[in-house]
Amino acid sequence: MNFAQLRAFHAVAQHGTFSAAAHALSVSQPAITQHVRALEEAIGGRLFHRRGTGVELTADGNDLLPHVHQIIKGFEDVSARLEDGKQLRIGHLAIGLCGPHVAMPLIRQFRASHPGVQIETRMNNSSQLLELVTQLRVDLAVVTLPAPANNLVCHKLADQEVLLLVPAEHEWALRDAIDIAELEALPFVLREHGSMTQRIFDTALTSRDVSIQRELELSSREAVKEAVAVGLGLGVVLDKELGHDSRLAGVKLTGADLAAAEYLVAHPEVSELGAVREFIATSLSTTANPAPTEAL
Repeated sequence: MNFAQLRAFHAVAQHGTFSAAAHALSVSQPAITQHVRALEEAIGGRLFHRRGTGVELTADGNDLLPHVHQIIKGFEDVSARLEDGKQLRIGHLAIGLCGPHVAMPLIRQFRASHPGVQIETRMNNSSQLLELVTQLRVDLAVVTLPAPANNLVCHKLADQEVLLLVPAEHEWALRDAIDIAELEALPFVLREHGSMTQRIFDTALTSRDVSIQRELELSSREAVKEAVAVGLGLGVVLDKELGHDSRLAGVKLTGADLAAAEYLVAHPEVSELGAVREFIATSLSTTANPAPTEAL
């Protein structure tokens, strides 16, 4: 017994003749006859009585029809759902975000074109998001990186740089730039382990042999901003995440490499699939960076 046999039986029962069933399924009448005969052999009984130019169901056929109808209906429902997913009328995307500033305009643009695709977001630091992408636990992620990640599809969305974050009343608030060597022994509020912003800053400090006073470790940029605003120490933040807070000022740091970028990353196994592929295409058209960036 196979699906072709069940579909042929269902079509004959629905249309009343073998020829009409063949026309409905776009197959030959002998093929319909062969499928029905094979199904009858499988169940050990007749399914149709011939009545003039048409047929009618036997008792066995009447017993079988509701079950076959459910199978055919289920197949049609699955086919329709798959087609809807292919056309992005429905679907689901899990997107990891290290911050909302770059990602939210991309999500808004995608949702405008594909309102039927449900989007779930997960906030985390960039290191943890890279693990989630690698493990296929999210479809995509927008992360901060100093360079493209190995073994992942990476598209640069925006260049960024790490700024020094100081209270608005701090003596450096109006400076154009601060050399990183001037940070020696100053108190700092830090991001958690895994924060790419913190990692870039720490690498820059090491490159100049600068030691800071590590006062407090916090798990989000918002917490760092609040801590700096109330005077618990200085901090660092990416330029596009500085925002507009009258209590704070961002100052350019010089004397070391503090460049970073926002990347849209995906696992190679899913980067060309349906909604993932379309989200990447929409994002790149929005940011005008059409080509993937090679890992260093």
